[in-house]
Amino acid sequence: MLPTPRSTAYIKIAEGCDHPCSFCIIPQLRGKFRSRRFESVVAEAERLARSGVREITLIGQDTTCYGEDFDLKDGLALLLERLAAIEELRWVRFLYAYPNKITGRLLGTIAAHEKICSYMDVPLQHASAATLKRMKRGGSADIFLRTIEKMRRIIPGVTLRTSFIVGFPGETEKEFEELCDFVRAAEFDWMGAFAYSDQEGASAFSLDQKLSPREIERRRKHVMQIQKGISKRKKKALRGKEFDVLLEGPSEESDLLLEGRTVMHAPEIDGKLYIADVPEGLAPNPGEFYRCQITETHEYDLVAKIV
Repeated sequence: MLPTPRSTAYIKIAEGCDHPCSFCIIPQLRGKFRSRRFESVVAEAERLARSGVREITLIGQDTTCYGEDFDLKDGLALLLERLAAIEELRWVRFLYAYPNKITGRLLGTIAAHEKICSYMDVPLQHASAATLKRMKRGGSADIFLRTIEKMRRIIPGVTLRTSFIVGFPGETEKEFEELCDFVRAAEFDWMGAFAYSDQEGASAFSLDQKLSPREIERRRKHVMQIQKGISKRKKKALRGKEFDVLLEGPSEESDLLLEGRTVMHAPEIDGKLYIADVPEGLAPNPGEFYRCQITETHEYDLVAKIV
């Protein structure tokens, strides 16, 4: 039973997590990281493809660790290669890459296969080394910028999504400004910012120097305003360009519009693509792919016509 439209499906390839992030209780809820068997994932993907699914999204708390627990080196890259060989599939993507687990082999595999979406979702959580240390994450703005440069160099035209937590306990104004400077420098295609909130059971729950909800929200709005300008400029650069679009069906906004997604849009989480113009005599079918030209852009959403 698919809870998604007939043309797209999720496959969970792993459960649990071994990372000690101080804001998170997933390891307590779901246990240690464990991968689903390679053959089991491939068999499900083949069955879904035979039933009409054209896009598969691999998910897990950390998909980039896939296979490590049964000594499979570059397991995610190997799995993507195998799924890209399934004839009926058109798009294969994965969500949630841990930044220090992104290998050259993984990036090279994405670049080498047309069916593997040039799309990376890397939740960085912050850019200040001091804040990341309190989060028990590691990394820094400089390290992340080098990783982003490498991704863009190996995968031309890659779409990058990330998310941040603002207002983490002890986040100084200087650390927040480091995050803002990083957002300006990185120029993500998609970005989300979440207000820190206490989670009982997480180690951050007992940290001192908690910020007020009002200050946290001020910071969240500020960093999202920076991203809004970046997004508006990047979307404007897409005007006139053509993309293959997976048609999802009538829009909830208006009966006069259709909605679809490009390779730049992961299911359910990214901006909208509205189709406002259909060639005379064409009756578009949801679940089919159509070549579309971008005719209008906004901060996050696109308007296109079928060509």
